Amino acid sequence: MKQPSRKTSLLISQISILLISLVTAFIPQYYIYIFILYFIIIMAFMFRSTRKMSKIPPKKELGSPLFKENNAIKIAMLDKLLTAELKKQFTASMSLLLLTFLVFIIFPLYRQFVFIPVHELLSSIIGDPVLVNFLDFFIMYEFVFGILSILRFFIMGKMSGAHIMLPQNFMLYKRGIIANDRFFIELTSDLCYKYDLKRHFVELRSRTNKNFRVRLYTDSASELLNKVRDLGVAECAEEEV
Repeated sequence: MKQPSRKTSLLISQISILLISLVTAFIPQYYIYIFILYFIIIMAFMFRSTRKMSKIPPKKELGSPLFKENNAIKIAMLDKLLTAELKKQFTASMSLLLLTFLVFIIFPLYRQFVFIPVHELLSSIIGDPVLVNFLDFFIMYEFVFGILSILRFFIMGKMSGAHIMLPQNFMLYKRGIIANDRFFIELTSDLCYKYDLKRHFVELRSRTNKNFRVRLYTDSASELLNKVRDLGVAECAEEEV
């Protein structure tokens, strides 16, 4: 199950800001309708992309499973250290959720204290009122996006390593892992592993997305570890931890 890269996410964000700025500046009476339509299209695209990326390949392509674990979540619940990790994950998730509501505070403050000074400055530099109108909104949206990105980066930095996917059950194949009978995680060169045999898990991590971790709990952790190694997955280096 692949995750979009930071560059892709940033590109989508910038295109979104550009489109919303154009609509707000030139056809504000249709802003709410276009925004809702845009939101629906983006959500549909993301949902379809996620389903496509995590779609389970045909059985004939996967072959026979190399390893099965049907009680992973029960074994995970016996890990006393997991509770602290999940608490950290919950704190990070709630902090990111609060950032969404912060938008309703930043926007009014910007409109009240920053919007007019920026508008006057742009008007003194640029003679075209149409372009000034567009830049007014573009700068406002970029400002809010920048503030939220900085706060999100700070939160994720403090909560690094907190996001752990815990499959209830999983099957290991040569091409990848089927988790919860629904998601397929392909074993690409982007993945590396860490393990803790005392805690009965092998964890797959993304080299490019530090928040992507799939922890596979099993009483046969040594066997699973050997299978993962045999499939060419390398152990995570210290700088990748």
